[in-house]
Amino acid sequence: MKHASQMAAAICLAAAIALGGNGQTVDAAVQWGQVQWKQGMIGKVVILRDTPLYRLNGAAWQTAMTVKQGREYRVYSQKRAGGAVYYSLGGGLYAKQGDAIQYVPFTKDELLALVARSLKGQYILQAGNESVPFVIERQKGNRLFGWYLYGQNMSLPLEGRIDGATVTLSIFFNDNAEAIADSISYLKAYNVPKEEIEKIAEQLANSGDYAMQLQFSITNSPEQFAGQFRFLDLYLNDRYDVVKMTLGQPMDVTVKKND
Repeated sequence: MKHASQMAAAICLAAAIALGGNGQTVDAAVQWGQVQWKQGMIGKVVILRDTPLYRLNGAAWQTAMTVKQGREYRVYSQKRAGGAVYYSLGGGLYAKQGDAIQYVPFTKDELLALVARSLKGQYILQAGNESVPFVIERQKGNRLFGWYLYGQNMSLPLEGRIDGATVTLSIFFNDNAEAIADSISYLKAYNVPKEEIEKIAEQLANSGDYAMQLQFSITNSPEQFAGQFRFLDLYLNDRYDVVKMTLGQPMDVTVKKND
């Protein structure tokens, strides 16, 4: 029985997918009450009753504006001055610690919970200098559904789930023999004839089990995650029939949320 591995054939991610997207990202839309998560924030203040915000002018604190009860603001740092604590809200504005505000720290557990509820969106999968877009179109509890761009004009369905901090997605070829034939073109490196590759593609299309896997962790950030991508390795008999399929060795990738 012959073992045909995409990794062993030195096939990179670009061999199975066309270059897609420009790799640029913006802050992911992760909502925490009234505020969205932004890089560098450490918490938020909740305004419990109308209170002034301040600017620091030299060594003096000056009132900049008054904000209404019920508003929430991101906090980026804390400053102690004159025995009081001031929370930096960005843009040179500060809120003074006291009974008119409540400071709520943003913990890693809070981040994880928010990201886990906000996985729906557009993503870029990057491996080295190559990238490909995919979409998590629908999130139903811990189950995820979407599409993965393959080649220039084909979209493959993806399904998966989130367990704790780990997202696992399976990318299915279903009955798309053309896409399967392209994905197993590496078999030429094992001296498999072209016509046999086409027959193998038809066999895999009829099986419904041919899929790639993407897995990534959502800890530490709502917009960039470390992950691993796996192709399926094939085991062929002497007649080039597929007798076994297993997930191959993992390839390190980066997943970036793009909306």
